[in-house]
Order: sequence, then C-alpha cells, then structure tokens
Amino acid sequence: MLEKKPLKSQFVLTFILIILSGIIATIATYIVSLVIFSKMEYERIYPANYYEMKIPDIEAYIREEGAKLLHEEEKARLDKVIPTEGILYQVLNENGDLLYGTDDTKVVHDKEDLHCKINTSFGKNGRHVRLVPVIDSDGKIAGAVSLSYTLTLHYKELSDKRLLTPFLILVAFSPFIYIVIFTWIFSKKFTANISKPVNMLINASGKVKNKDLDFTIDYRADNELGRLCEAFNEMKNELKESLISQWMAEQERQEMVHALAHDLKTPLAVIQGYVEALLEGNIVDAQKTIKYLQVIKDNANKASLLTKEMLYAAEIEMTGTELNITPVDINAFLMQKKECYEIMAKSKNINIKVDVAYEGQKDVPCFIDAVKLERILDNILSNSIRYVPEYGTIAISAVITRDHINFTIRDTGKGFSSKDLSNLFNKFYRGDESRSSKEGHAGLGLYIAKRLVEMHGGSITAFNAEPGGACIEFDIKFCNKTLLP
Repeated sequence: MLEKKPLKSQFVLTFILIILSGIIATIATYIVSLVIFSKMEYERIYPANYYEMKIPDIEAYIREEGAKLLHEEEKARLDKVIPTEGILYQVLNENGDLLYGTDDTKVVHDKEDLHCKINTSFGKNGRHVRLVPVIDSDGKIAGAVSLSYTLTLHYKELSDKRLLTPFLILVAFSPFIYIVIFTWIFSKKFTANISKPVNMLINASGKVKNKDLDFTIDYRADNELGRLCEAFNEMKNELKESLISQWMAEQERQEMVHALAHDLKTPLAVIQGYVEALLEGNIVDAQKTIKYLQVIKDNANKASLLTKEMLYAAEIEMTGTELNITPVDINAFLMQKKECYEIMAKSKNINIKVDVAYEGQKDVPCFIDAVKLERILDNILSNSIRYVPEYGTIAISAVITRDHINFTIRDTGKGFSSKDLSNLFNKFYRGDESRSSKEGHAGLGLYIAKRLVEMHGGSITAFNAEPGGACIEFDIKFCNKTLLP
C-alpha cells in the first residue's frame, strides 16, 4: 500500500501518478475529440483549407467567362460561383481599379503591380489572396479577380461556432486542466495518508497530557511516520513504567513508614512506661531499678534495630550500594560466624554445624564482599534461631566451585507454610505477626538478604527439606584468578 511506503517514495509515486493520469486523460480526450470532429467534419465544421480547395473551380469559371466579368451585371452570377461566406473577391480592370466585389481592401496599387501579381498567391492583412487574370477575346489581360480567404476552421452556422469554440479551447488546454485536477485528487490522498498517523500522535499527546497512558498508537508502517509512532509507543511505555515504579516506590515508602511506626509503637510504649515508673521515684529497690533499666535498654535496642533495618533496605533500593571485594577464607569465615551464632542460640541449646567443600583447589581465598555476605548469613540465621525449637540443629554448608559459592542453611524447625514459600522474600512479610512484632522483627531480613545475593549475581530460594525443617539455599558469584583450572 502507498501509505506504508517511505514519505519520499510516496511523494515520488504521487507525482508520477499525477503525470501519468494527466497524459492518459489527455490522450483519451484527444481521441474522443478526433472522433467527434470526424463525425462533424463537412457537416457542421469545414476544415481550414475547405475554401482553398474551391479556388481551382472558381479560376476555371473566371477563365471561361473572360472579359464579361468586368461588367457589374455579372455580379449575381459570380456570387453564385464564389462561396462568399468564406471567400471575399473583387473584380479589377486592367489598371488595378476596383469595379465591384465583396472585398474593399486594395490588393494592388497600379497596373504594373497588377501584372506582377497575376497568377500568384500572396498575403494581405492576415489573409491569403489569389489574383486570377481576366483574358479578353484577343488573349490580352483585361483585368483580374482577387480571391481572399483564410486557412482556419469554418463553421456552417454561427451557433456551431459559439458551442464548439469553448470546446476546442478546453481540448487545447486539457493537459493543464487534468494536471490541476489530478494534483488535487492525489495530493488529497497523500495528505490523508500523512494525516492519519499525525492525528493519532496529536491525540496520543493529549492523552499523555491528561496522564492517560492506557493506549497504543495502532499504526504500523516501514516509513518515517511508522517509526515515529513506534518510538512514541516506546516512550509512552517507558513513561508508564517509570510512573508505575514511582508509584510503587511511594507505596513502599508509605508502607515502610507505617510498618516502622507500628513496630516502634510497642518498644517506645514500654520505654515510656518504665521511664515514668522510674521518674515517680516509688522504686527503692536497686535491683528492681536495674531490671527496669535493662528492659528500657532492650526495647531501645529493638527500636534501633528496626530503624537500621529499614534505613538499610531503603539504601540498597535507592543507591544499590557497591560491592567491596576482598579475599576471604570461607572456611575460617564460617567458623568465626559459627561461634557468634552459638552465642545467639545458647539460650535454646541449638546446635550449629558448619561444613565447607571444595570442587577444585582447597584453601584458596574467594574474592567477595565479606560484609554483605555476613549480613546475608546473619539475616537468615537470626530467622532460623528465632523459629527452631530448643535442642534443635542448624546446619550451614558451603560448596566452592570455580566461580561461585553455593550456601545451604537447613534447620530442624517446623518448616515453611505454603504462604511463607510464596511471600518469604517479600518486603515486610512476617509469617507470625504477633511474634515478629514482639521481637522487633520488621519483615525485612530475608528481603535484604535476597537483594544482597542478587547484587553478587546470584539467586536465593526457600523450600522444606524432605526429613522436615526449613531450608534456604543461595549462591554468590566471585572472580578468583588464583583458582587453578
């Protein structure tokens, strides 16, 4: 289709169509005109040389009649021979003087001029003049008859001339008329082809102005306008995604504020209550005062932990933070963390196990961000310690390959519910709302762990182990040129 072609091609093709259509229409008009003229010729229209062809017969009559034509009483007879509607004549004596006729124009000046122009044709005032000699009985030139005519179309009736003259003018100018007509027709089509996508773009711009991004410009063409519409659609989609991201970010910010306010409410209320009790001064027991201060301290720590968690989550979302790569001995690193986790789980007598396996050269440091790895493990392990029952077990295993480390944290707790498995890594998700809030848990630990794992180019997943208990597995990539092939 023409409208799908490039604008340059559309313009060139439109121009060619205008010229071809004009030529074809002109040829058709000329053919029709010729047919009409051929039917009207000699009936309503005489050809340009019609009267010229009658000159030989008139000359023969003049030569036959001779000097008798010099008498004016011969005029009536001569008028019957000469078709005066197309030929003007005058009869001259031997000196070139006008005797009679239908032409008042002086065609010769004197006798000498007459003899010079006898039996010749010459032009006079835009007409053709034929000077025929009049020969007397002695064979001498006694005078002459001038026949004046024009080589133009002649009409049988004046009404025919009034009708056919405008028609002939139209036929003559038909090429220019057709060019104008077809230029208007094809330019209108060309304009319509351009107007369609342009109007779509104008309407789309109005929708964008009114913040309505639920539309698509349905115009596909391999030309400039098609690419413009495609670019507009892409721009609109990018804008829509950007606005949705902003809206989601705003929603998350509001959720974070609400969650922080909700979770801070309990420890702040406890702090306020115990501070008021101390300020009243009714407590004289030093041991009780220490107990109250310890409760205030614990709740202050919970509030601080909640705030830090949320600030850290916001930081990695907004800035992404950069990895600080350093060489780390994974076996030594995990053994050190094991001691920390044993202290954290001491009150529940939880057994912490660590196992490190190498697929390649052993005891080679891995280049990773140790601080972020520690945060990932702390968030996962603190969650496990929270839900594993007394005398339970948490096993940490790490398998080191050429370019990544696979970690598995398995515990002997009750495992994850189907709801947990669907939402575990979502922001603010807390499987046990009352317990999480009570312990200062904002539902950000595993969400932060997931983001930090992804920053290392890895992935994290949660599932229930076959013997029972919860299991979280993740891997992080690293670049370690010291590993042997």
